[in-house]
Amino acid sequence: MNSSLKPFNTFGIQATAAHIVIAESVQQLTEAWAESTQAHQPVLILGEGSNVLFLENFEGTVIINRIKGIEIAETDDAWLLHVGAGENWHHFVEYTLQQGMPGLENLALIPGCAGSSPIQNIGAYGVEIKQVCNYVDCVELSNGQALRLTNAECRFGYRDSIFKHDYQDRFAIVAVGYRLPKAWRPVLSYGDLSKL
Repeated sequence: MNSSLKPFNTFGIQATAAHIVIAESVQQLTEAWAESTQAHQPVLILGEGSNVLFLENFEGTVIINRIKGIEIAETDDAWLLHVGAGENWHHFVEYTLQQGMPGLENLALIPGCAGSSPIQNIGAYGVEIKQVCNYVDCVELSNGQALRLTNAECRFGYRDSIFKHDYQDRFAIVAVGYRLPKAWRPVLSYGDLSKL
């Protein structure tokens, strides 16, 4: 059975996959991965599909990470957000602003999911994820073991992180923790923002 990938990639490429699994939990994600690898089928995990260009049909399983949820805690000096990897990034930024929690506004309109944000260490207008990422929760695909990486363990660099190297194809990001300081100061020093 071939399933269309058109709604699952931002270019809207008309390609198909042998199977598509919408994973709304860690268990669904790891089970789909295990079934595919045990059947010796190729497997690909996607968020919003904004970093992929399908040039041909995918002869395996595509797992769409839709693990959602936003939990908020706070300390005297910061808001602490635990965000499911499948949350749409821009909607999450809008949500924080609607809740009166600034700090991510420079990162609005970046395509993708929250779970993708640490992979690329997304950034815009003088702000990068490494400045607000508290931790990244992963699952080891081969055995389902949970792992939490601290900001330092993510080895963030310019549009880079450990997830593009050592952890690629071995782990799936299932949630990200963000820390937004309450003592907010807008970052307006970048390019055209400084002219405004």
